[in-house]
This record gives sequence, structure tokens and C-alpha cells, in this order.
Amino acid sequence: MLVIKEKENTMFRFLTIFVLVIALLAGPNVFADENKPNIESIFYSGFKTIERFGLISVSLDGSAEKIGLKKEDLTDYLRLRFKNSFAGMWFKEPENLWETIQSKEKAAKIGDIHVNVWTVGDDFPIAYHIAINAGNLANGREYENAFLGYGSKRNVPDSVRESISQLIDDLAVAFFKARSEL
Repeated sequence: MLVIKEKENTMFRFLTIFVLVIALLAGPNVFADENKPNIESIFYSGFKTIERFGLISVSLDGSAEKIGLKKEDLTDYLRLRFKNSFAGMWFKEPENLWETIQSKEKAAKIGDIHVNVWTVGDDFPIAYHIAINAGNLANGREYENAFLGYGSKRNVPDSVRESISQLIDDLAVAFFKARSEL
């Protein structure tokens, strides 16, 4: 009888150690719920309806034009960064924007990205605020993020471009996470 209990204890220890080793090797993902929504899918649910982007633009405020920033150049740069960061999504401006906005169903299928660059000062220091707003045309301000900074007339244009790059990359991550594609 004593021999049988020792064999049972040995077997119990072996199984316990075996289960612990398997759990440690597999990690916490074994117990994670794959269907559980991520935070982005809750906060940015409007991204799920977007089939393409129709508006991608930059606006300038303050002294931005005085220090050499150009709306058209920054819009082209933003659209290039969009192509790099939003693989698989395409951009085409709506033929009739007013008609598209009037139809809530159509408006929800078209994405909107807008960056506003606001600068104060014309030499040193130049303070800047760069904000991005995104969503679909039915709810264009679903996602918002911004950068603040300062610099000289010589380095602010490069800082603005770097900020736009970072903002569009962060938006892309949130966008694809909300759609459960990342």
C-alpha cells in the first residue's frame, strides 16, 4: 500500500511539473481571448466602415507661410506618407463632395485625414503645433493627435515634416488596429 501511494505522489508531481512547463513555454497568449476587442476598435469604430480615403489635406496658420512652409508641398508630402503607411488603402477625391456628405452611408465609407500646422514667430524661437484629425466623412474628428515644438527658421520645416511622418504612422497603427488588421 505504501508503494502505491509513493507512485501516485510521484505521478502527481510529474504531471504538475509537466503542466507548469507547458504553461511557461506557451506564455500568456494561450489564455488570451482572441475575439476580445482592442481599445482602438472601441474608440475608433468609424475606421471599420472606411473603404477608401477621399480627403487628405494640410492647412497652415500663423507664421507658417512666412517661414517658408507651403500648403501644397506639405499636402503632397502627407499624401506620400499616406501611401507608405496605409498599404492596401487607396486615395481618390470624391467627384461630388456635397452629394457624398449628404448620404450618411456614402460618407461613412470615405476616410478623411487633415493636418493643421500652426506656427508662431518668424526667426527664433518659432513655436509650432501640428495636429492631425481623421475619421470618415460622417465623423471627421474621430481620431486626434498633436505635437508641440519649437526651433529656428532653419530647422522648423524639417521638424514639421518629421512630425507629419510620425503623426501619419501613429494614425496608421490605430487605423489598422481598429479594423483588426494589425
